[in-house]
Amino acid sequence: MAEIKSRGQNPISGIEYSEIIIPDEQNLGTGTFITVLQPDAMAKTNPIISSIVNNPVFKMFININIVTKEATVLLGRADDSPASSREIFRLPKKINTKETHRFNAIFKDWKVKELKMDGKPLKIHSF
Repeated sequence: MAEIKSRGQNPISGIEYSEIIIPDEQNLGTGTFITVLQPDAMAKTNPIISSIVNNPVFKMFININIVTKEATVLLGRADDSPASSREIFRLPKKINTKETHRFNAIFKDWKVKELKMDGKPLKIHSF
């Protein structure tokens, strides 16, 4: 029942760091994936994609799109099977794009449960 914790510094342009925390190595479907953006990262119109993949057992992607004001979170196994959970969250209407922002994707039992931006829960987008 050891904790898994892995942090990647500057994994791609716009991301200061990303970190995965899984409290129990026997339950890979429960934990938190943190993405911290660099200042000005959201000032660009291109989506920011933060990901972690551990073939073949785990994959998680967060697609942050300032233009559509949405953040999509995908979670699943990295074995070519479809995502086991997908949620789309609404970003706040007003975002200071010059600041650093932190996203915490919380998942439990292979289901995306919540996405927080700077400590505040985002609402699930309803179509």
